[in-house]
Amino acid sequence: VGVKAFNPREAAATLQAWMVSHPDFAGSALVWILVGLLLLAIGLLVLVFSEVRVVLVVRDQDFRTDMSKGGYMNTTDKVAELEQREQDTVAARPYLTAGSVIVQFVACICILKPLCDVLDIIGLPSGNCFLTVAFGSFVGAVTTTTFVMSLCWSCTRGWAALVLLLIAVSGDLLCPTGSPFLVVIWLCSSGAAFFYYFLWLPEQGDPPSWCQSIGPIKPSMDPVE
Repeated sequence: VGVKAFNPREAAATLQAWMVSHPDFAGSALVWILVGLLLLAIGLLVLVFSEVRVVLVVRDQDFRTDMSKGGYMNTTDKVAELEQREQDTVAARPYLTAGSVIVQFVACICILKPLCDVLDIIGLPSGNCFLTVAFGSFVGAVTTTTFVMSLCWSCTRGWAALVLLLIAVSGDLLCPTGSPFLVVIWLCSSGAAFFYYFLWLPEQGDPPSWCQSIGPIKPSMDPVE
């Protein structure tokens, strides 16, 4: 039995007829999209606020380090107290970043959810649509987050920003192909690269000069840390 070819005009006519007989459908889809856009804006604002605050703290610490190495400033108890207060202000960064990713993930699902309804209306296969939307939303949230972080750190930590940018760009290039194999390869390689550069390498005794810190990455329940 041959598979009927997709006819865009017929699909458009079917969708239009459905919207006429179900006038609430367009409004419901619009609500989903608007809620998703609102959540996406909130998630991005939280991420940008968190990253910019950490960037400013790191730049101030770099300035004091350069002054101390040049002999223009001595490390005193006041400076140590200031640096401790700075660390306390950015301690919530891992939680804000994780929260932003979750909000972006939910936002993308809200925006793309009406697409599954449309596929079902026009008669295209939509059995795994929600799983596809959820997985794509997760990838989109991760790539968006790493891209925004790369922009925030591009003027202060060039090498670190490049690593984040490569993760974001590679995800945007490989994941839209729809190949599960490529997506799994990207997830594994990007996760390994992030762990190696930002978590494992900085904890070594003498990390290379191109290994640059971008502030707290690992969450901690200890207020002293």
